[in-house]
Amino acid sequence: MKKYLCLFYSLIFATQLFAQGQSTDPVYFESTTQQNRIRLYKQLVDTSIRQYLSDPIADSTEGEWNEAFWSIELLVYKNDFIKKKLTEAWKKAGGLSEYFQNNLLEVCNAVYPTEFKKQVNDLLNKTTSIPVFIRCAEYLLQADQSLVTRNAIQTLIDTKFTGANHAGLTIIKNRLSSWRQTKPLPTLNDVLNKNFLAEQTVIYSLQRKNRNYPGIVIIRRPDGSFVKNKDSSFFHVSQLARAVTNYPFYITNGNTPQGIFRWTGFGISGLAFIGPTPNLQLVLPYEVNPSVFFADTGLVNTAWQKEIYSSMLPASWKNYEGMYESFYAGSTGRSAIIMHGTTVDPAYYKGQLYYPQTPSLGCLCSYEEWDKKGFRVKSNQQQIDDALDTFDASNGYVVVLELNNEKKPVSIDEVRKFMLQAEKNN
Repeated sequence: MKKYLCLFYSLIFATQLFAQGQSTDPVYFESTTQQNRIRLYKQLVDTSIRQYLSDPIADSTEGEWNEAFWSIELLVYKNDFIKKKLTEAWKKAGGLSEYFQNNLLEVCNAVYPTEFKKQVNDLLNKTTSIPVFIRCAEYLLQADQSLVTRNAIQTLIDTKFTGANHAGLTIIKNRLSSWRQTKPLPTLNDVLNKNFLAEQTVIYSLQRKNRNYPGIVIIRRPDGSFVKNKDSSFFHVSQLARAVTNYPFYITNGNTPQGIFRWTGFGISGLAFIGPTPNLQLVLPYEVNPSVFFADTGLVNTAWQKEIYSSMLPASWKNYEGMYESFYAGSTGRSAIIMHGTTVDPAYYKGQLYYPQTPSLGCLCSYEEWDKKGFRVKSNQQQIDDALDTFDASNGYVVVLELNNEKKPVSIDEVRKFMLQAEKNN
């Protein structure tokens, strides 16, 4: 069974059991009852946050503080007490482990994305750790996008890490050199038609550049036709590709990368924040070798190169860098990104643009609704599973694409004409 890193705090709650039906409701999940959700929230706030953060920061208490950070992220929990404790953490951060520093940067990026610029800049200048440096740089680029900041980061890369061969540094250098340069999206016709990933099931997750706005899922059969509803309209459901950290695609726990993923089959998670709805198991380039990604045993001894990945793309898309994010993310070590449902209490995110959907730590998260008694009343993930079941699909590819930067959720109306054209050309 694949290890899941999609939702933090999972190990603590993985022992909770669930009972479910087969592919139809009602599905019951104990942790979604109103009573258990109230109990969990109290435990996270009273113990994981307030009690753990009350202990002085030291090597021996790093673990407790790290658990508190994860809980703060999950709840998007912020108040004067939290800000005070994070300020204390920054005063000691330089003498603590790289793991602690990364977690501190992550929780600040998630909850206080501009308030700790000075502390982050100090660590940026002092650290010799490339992962810590990258997280500092991305925090600052989000908080202050001035030319002065970009030039300072570039200078530090050139002086601190001369000759360093690190995929993450290469990506951030490319991001700096192409800052705010955007190429128009190539025609969708070329990635929706049957010649792209020919004779394969292709699941498209169409998103916004601003991942606060939910995207949609559509499905193409191997014959090039799209799955439809009973009324002949195109099947589609809403899906969120935003991480609670809001980190960029190449950082672990960041937003879901664009690009191509291999779908290897279905799985059932025992983790309390993912829940019992069958999920789609996905893998990135580098996470598996090309023989698995292409389902071609002739590639067993083949190493990953950009040219191998680009061979999947239509000519019009080969120079579109967004389509390579999954390749680059895999090269930095990202893994365990899946497409799943959610049992996270949406109340944590009231007031967020994506509410009532719930973010993950980089997975494709499909909306689910659970009633107070713990029964599932709606599941976009189950709808995806059922749509795939209509033609016995068990593997294929998932393609994540950002359509544009409009400030609204993606709708089927934006892509319907391209889907109709793709089917017409079959």
